Amino acid sequence: MDIEIAKIVEKNRRNIWKAIEDYGTYTSETGVLEDITDKFVDRLARDNAYAKMELRQLFRTSPVWNEELDALVINGTRTHNPDYERIRSLADDILAPAFDGSDEERQGLLSRAVNFFAIEKGDKTHYIEAIRALSPRAYAPHKKRSRIFKALCDALGISDDRAGSDFQRLFAQFADELSAKKIDFKFFVSLNPAHFLTMSNPKDDDRGSTLTSCHSLNSTAYRYNNGCSGYARDNYSFIAFVAADPDNPETLNNRKTMRQVFAYKPGNGVLLQSRLYNTSGGTYGVQAEARIYRDLVQRELSQLEQAANLWQTYNYFNNTHCKISAGVGFGGYPDWMYKGFGAKISIRQDKADSFEPFYVGTYGLCICCGTEINTNLYCEDCGEEDEDEEEGTSRCDSCGEYFGDVYPVSNSEGTVIYVCASCRDRYYAYCSECGCYYPQNEVTGEENGERVCCHCMERREKEKEEAERELVA
Repeated sequence: MDIEIAKIVEKNRRNIWKAIEDYGTYTSETGVLEDITDKFVDRLARDNAYAKMELRQLFRTSPVWNEELDALVINGTRTHNPDYERIRSLADDILAPAFDGSDEERQGLLSRAVNFFAIEKGDKTHYIEAIRALSPRAYAPHKKRSRIFKALCDALGISDDRAGSDFQRLFAQFADELSAKKIDFKFFVSLNPAHFLTMSNPKDDDRGSTLTSCHSLNSTAYRYNNGCSGYARDNYSFIAFVAADPDNPETLNNRKTMRQVFAYKPGNGVLLQSRLYNTSGGTYGVQAEARIYRDLVQRELSQLEQAANLWQTYNYFNNTHCKISAGVGFGGYPDWMYKGFGAKISIRQDKADSFEPFYVGTYGLCICCGTEINTNLYCEDCGEEDEDEEEGTSRCDSCGEYFGDVYPVSNSEGTVIYVCASCRDRYYAYCSECGCYYPQNEVTGEENGERVCCHCMERREKEKEEAERELVA
C-alpha cells in the first residue's frame, strides 16, 4: 500500500468510527452499532480509498475540496448572484460577428436586444421589441432567457454547436452567469464512507425522527441498508447532502435534512441523479430543490473538467439515452430505476456522442466480519435469530415487533412492506381509488370526503391530458 492510499485509509477509519459514535448519540437503538467491528471498518476504509480514487483525484482539483471531510463544500463563497456587466461583455463577444455585418439601424437593434439580458430590472418592452425585430420566434413569455438568447443567435446565423467551439464556450459562460444564484446553505458533495453509512438518519432519534429510511444503519427491519456500504465501495457514486447545522460536524453524521446519491464516471459526461430524500419523504414537490442541487453538481463537474456547462437532462425512467445498472451484488435500494421518484440522467454536450454506461453500487459488507454480502447488515454466519420470533407470527417491517397478522402498504420508497395494524393506522392512509395504503403525506383529501393517493392523482392528470389531445385531434 503506497503512502497516499495509506493516508486516505487512516482518515477513512477515523471518519467512520466518529460517524458511528455520533450516530448512536441520540437513540437507544444501538445494538447494530455495537456489533460493528474493526474488521468491517478497516475493510470499508481500504475499499473506499481504492474504489473512489478516480473521483477523488478529480474532486481534489476544486478550490472548495475539504481533504479531511473527503468532500466538496459548496456555499455562498463558491456561487454568486448574476454579474450583469459580465453578462453584457459575454453577449457582446458572442454577437460580435452579427454587429460587424450590420448597418447602424441593425446594430441599434442588437444593442437593445443585449439590454434585455444585461439590465437587471425595469420595463423591458423596448428590448423585447428589438429581439422580435431580429428574430420573431426567439422571445416568449416565461421562456428561459438563455434559450431566448440561443434562439436569437440561431436566427442571426452565428451559432456554432460543434463540441469545443468558441461559441459553445462563450455561450456556456453566458448561460451560467445569467442563471447564477447565491445559495444560503452549505452543500456537501462527499466521497466519505462515513457519510454513506449515515446517509439516512438513525431510527428512534430522541430529538424526533427525520429523514429515516430503509438505509438507516441502526435498524434491521429492512435489508436495503446493505446499500450504505455498497455505495461507499463502488467506483462512481457520491453522496450530496444538506445538514441541520453544517457548522456542527456531528449533524453531518446524524441530522441530514436532504440527501441524494449522484453517480459520475470522470471524463464520461453522464451524470445520474437519484431520488431526493428530505425530512418530508421527498419525491413530490421537490423538483425545484432537485434542480438546484443538480445545477450545482453540473457546474462543479464542468469546471473541474474544463468543459462547457451544457447538459441535456432527461427523466431517467424509460429514457432511451443511457442505462445505468446496479452493480453485481448491490444490496441497496436502486431508487433511480423506479417511476415517480424523479431520478434524472444528464448528458453533457461535449460527450453526447462518446459517453459510456456504467454501474452503480456493489456488494456491501457484514458489519461483524467484513465479508461481502448482498443483503442486510450481517452475513449468515454472524446473524442471530431473533429470540422474540414465534412460530406462526410475522414481523412488522416498521416497528420490528411480531404479530399474528401484518398488512401490505407502500412505503415512501415505493416498496411494498408488511406492517402491523397499529403502524398502518398511525403512518399510512387508505386510497379510496386504488385500494392501497400509502404514507399519509402522499394521500390527500377531496371535497367528497374520500382520500386519493398521489399516484392516482397523477394517473387522472395523464388521462385528462390524453382525452384533451384526442379532442384536439
